[in-house]
Amino acid sequence: MPRTPATTAATSIAALGSLLGSLLGASLVTAGGAQAARAALEYVALGDSYSSAAGVQPVDPTAPVACQRSTRNYPHVIARRTGAQLTDVTCGGADTTDYREAQHPGVAPQLDALSAGTDLVTMTIGGNDSGVFGTAIAQCSLAGFRSGGVGSPCRDEHGSTYEDTVRTSTYPALVRALTDVRERAPRARVAALGYPWILPATGGCFASMPVAEGDVAYLRSLQHTLNDAVRRAAEATGATYVDMEQVSEGHDACQPAGTRWIEPVFGGTNPVVVHPNAYGEARMAARTIDVLGLATVPDQPAGRGAKVLKRYDALAAHQHLRAGVDHRLRTRVRAIVRYAGLGLDSDARTRLGTFRDQVTRERRADRLTRPQAEALKRFSRRAAELLDL
Repeated sequence: MPRTPATTAATSIAALGSLLGSLLGASLVTAGGAQAARAALEYVALGDSYSSAAGVQPVDPTAPVACQRSTRNYPHVIARRTGAQLTDVTCGGADTTDYREAQHPGVAPQLDALSAGTDLVTMTIGGNDSGVFGTAIAQCSLAGFRSGGVGSPCRDEHGSTYEDTVRTSTYPALVRALTDVRERAPRARVAALGYPWILPATGGCFASMPVAEGDVAYLRSLQHTLNDAVRRAAEATGATYVDMEQVSEGHDACQPAGTRWIEPVFGGTNPVVVHPNAYGEARMAARTIDVLGLATVPDQPAGRGAKVLKRYDALAAHQHLRAGVDHRLRTRVRAIVRYAGLGLDSDARTRLGTFRDQVTRERRADRLTRPQAEALKRFSRRAAELLDL
């Protein structure tokens, strides 16, 4: 959502130095035989870094480097799950002006991707307009450091300024952007997503998100005002608003890995902080599919995980592994698949290393023969390939 380092919001965030530098970045289809009988949806994804999944690996090799676009962003997940034909022009740091103007040299205005043949359009947009949200996070973090996390220094200094800007500037900009989308793609179904919660309702987590306790509710209110502007603009232009507030409750940046959708400033796994991780992007996709009522094809990532488990079953049976050894190794394989399925690649790779270490321990304890150990290590390499680790 916050803009790239060349943007206005980045000017404020630069005051945080390296601490906050990475804050910036950055029934339509049927399954089975019926899918083949119907043309795939022409799907265009627009929007900012919450759409591009800035910082999430792997990076889309076809995207401009400045856009920080991931192949695991919610548009790619939606396309994979629905069989849609995706044109992804999401770009980290985008605001509504980048729909009509080139955001970077060689990066066309996002509206250029739309046509009369477009069937579906999704977006998260508005968070970067007027630099409001990135500036608010940066300024509230600075104020939090100065106060040691006590009180509400950001609210005391800035009052209603940020929310006033969202209501008076961001909202009309959203209406114009959505109107432009409708004009370029008159037949398309247009979905405007809200932003998932960044902070919890109360308390906060100063060690991970350096916002003073009294300013947690202040930033939550600002985010709600932004989401409400997106909702109202969608309603005014005939688009569908995809509400993320209720479904993302309890998945904010203060929660542990595997639960949170948003990565914190400290102790996170995403180099672009205060942005969704792969799990968050997958859940944003699921929510969008549900709200729009899109039918899905079999989920390919789950299929890869099932393939890894099946390969292990076959290997364990063929190698006649001892029951205790099989149990210990199978537990680790399931953990690898579970974390990979959640999009937590770093954790999945850690579990893969643990699996290999366990194979080494079992071999040293003579509970595995040398051929068995070598077969298991070959399996671990193949599992990494299948799961894109």
